[in-house]
Amino acid sequence: MRKGTLWSFFLLHAVCALISLALHTTCLAHDDPNATVPALRPFKVDAPITVDGVLDEPFWQEAEVGADFTDTRSGRPAAQQTNVRIAYTRSHLYIAGECFDDQIEKIHASELREDRFFRGDDWVEVHLDPAHSHNSKYGFFSNPLGTRVDASEGPSGSFSTSWSAEWDLAAKIYDDRWVFEMSIPLRILNYRQADGQTWGINFTRKLVRTDVTSFWSYNDTDFFKPRYFGHIKGLDLADSTFDRNLEVTPYVTSRSDFNGDSHTEPETGGDVSFRLTPSIITSWTFNPDFAQVEADTDTIELRDTERFLPEKRLFFEEGNELFSMRNRLYYSRRFTGIDTGAKVSGDWKDFKFAFIDVYGDTVHGDTHYGNSSALRVLQNVGEASNLGYYLSSSDFKSGHSRVLGTDGNLFLNEDWRFSYQLAAADDRLRDNTGQTAKDSSDYLGYGSLNYEKYPWDISVGYTGISEDFDPVLGFIPRRDIFGPYTRSIYHLRSAEKWYKNFYAFFGNEFYQDNDHKTTLRDYSAKTGVTLQNDLGLAVGHSDDFHKPFDNSRTGIEVSLNESDYWRMMAVNWAFGEFEQTDYHELIFAKHFKPLERWPIRYEYTVRFEEEPDGTRDTVWLNRVVFDYFLSDKAWIKSSLQHRSTDVHNISIIYGWEFVKNAHFYLVYNSIREENESDIAHSIFIKLAYTFR
Repeated sequence: MRKGTLWSFFLLHAVCALISLALHTTCLAHDDPNATVPALRPFKVDAPITVDGVLDEPFWQEAEVGADFTDTRSGRPAAQQTNVRIAYTRSHLYIAGECFDDQIEKIHASELREDRFFRGDDWVEVHLDPAHSHNSKYGFFSNPLGTRVDASEGPSGSFSTSWSAEWDLAAKIYDDRWVFEMSIPLRILNYRQADGQTWGINFTRKLVRTDVTSFWSYNDTDFFKPRYFGHIKGLDLADSTFDRNLEVTPYVTSRSDFNGDSHTEPETGGDVSFRLTPSIITSWTFNPDFAQVEADTDTIELRDTERFLPEKRLFFEEGNELFSMRNRLYYSRRFTGIDTGAKVSGDWKDFKFAFIDVYGDTVHGDTHYGNSSALRVLQNVGEASNLGYYLSSSDFKSGHSRVLGTDGNLFLNEDWRFSYQLAAADDRLRDNTGQTAKDSSDYLGYGSLNYEKYPWDISVGYTGISEDFDPVLGFIPRRDIFGPYTRSIYHLRSAEKWYKNFYAFFGNEFYQDNDHKTTLRDYSAKTGVTLQNDLGLAVGHSDDFHKPFDNSRTGIEVSLNESDYWRMMAVNWAFGEFEQTDYHELIFAKHFKPLERWPIRYEYTVRFEEEPDGTRDTVWLNRVVFDYFLSDKAWIKSSLQHRSTDVHNISIIYGWEFVKNAHFYLVYNSIREENESDIAHSIFIKLAYTFR
């Protein structure tokens, strides 16, 4: 590691600690009793609700009404307004909304599959921050058909729809509005049993017909973030019903492979989850099976690092957002063949935490078998800042890997924020042949100063990562880099001018290695605009030196019907040089619905390459992803991906909830890997029931 760098990291950590202490005395406007953020006082009732989208319960007429939603493009009251109401019992939070629309016959509503973010539909999101920490939230969505989507966001700002819970929703369309009713059990939230509470809350409405997004509590810099939420005031929950929310889901499966010789393998396993306290939840898994999870999206992109893949497996959902860091010390996709796993996560006073322990195979280059544990703690500091702490330990038959780290987001005022991350790793590992693969201690450091005030977002930072910093559970695509980076974004929104959205981006990175030699120098710029007629135009250029190659890329993108997802069509043409290969690339994407129950997404990428010796090649990827809804309880999902190299991945999943809480899955996969002549076929059957 560069001489003096370690001492610089310790000095940076000391400065961060001093800033965090100063922030304990800092109070931003959001907690000022005279602050202008909107507030609602919920109506406490004893009566249960009939969740039907009809606001005929007497208490809805007595509940306080929240209104005055703001159009994010004009900054003025939305033309089509929304009214919201809140009530609660000892066990549930009730939320109702009326979404007014003077052209209700043009409403966009077709999505029937739960837990998939709405594309092309009108929708409403309820944002909840029960801890009132100003840096994390739950999201509950409804479209006009009453289709549920839920999500969560951690202090890093990483928004994930992989979090899922059981709650009730219904919606109904009337002549001049659509109405939704939500019944959210307190048992699915991390909350405190105390009276006189204030929670953070916000509401978002998307109206596709006019391409307007409106907010109840609005801030033009970053209206989605919890530090700008409004309030629920006066929640008396000291006598709330504590429900452990026990869920037990055993399953049985049968997998048959047809690869020349037929082979059938039955399996059984299960998952258990329950609450230890109202704000702490634990879950356990035994021999989990994830075969019914949809296939990863294939790609033929030009890159010189490992590709990051999002997590889609149920066991890793709760608390996973807390592990998100700028430099990923924890990457759950490293866990592959899992024998057993356990985790606990939640809130305690000013802390959020998540702990996970997994026994089985971990893949990072080589496959390692053994036990891995990871602990993540986030501490609320001051009004909206936080400090993070991370510890992981992996003990394998092939050795061990341990990491200790800290990071933070420290707000100096409403517009300025300082971020940092420090970590040390100790790895003692052997490869699959028994030879020593790694025996070193390595370090990582990062710091940045950020300015965010509409229409600007500017960051200046420095990163230092030692040559061998690559812990088994981490995702660190570049190492042996030391140097600065800058990023600036200028973004405008308008409802009256010639554009809807306009942005300009410029960024650069300049890294040297431990020997002071330049290894990476990137310059990139991009600008784009969406016109009022929904035509989108964008152009960008990057000039990148990744030792020893000079790479470049220039791209132009045109999109039609940009605000209407199921009518949108986009064409991207790019050309440049990657690792001495000249190329031209065309990407075509189209979304459409031949039937309301049959959404289809199509994408075609073709690249024409010319090698330095004059050899020419054409590389392409064809992808079709679609669902077909037989009913709201039965569906077919298909992913068809085929590459020019004869690599293909065909996945067809049939899912059916044949009785409440009981699911049947039938999965067919056909896969040909790179450089393989044979095609692997398999059929998978899974039956699972959740006892609640």
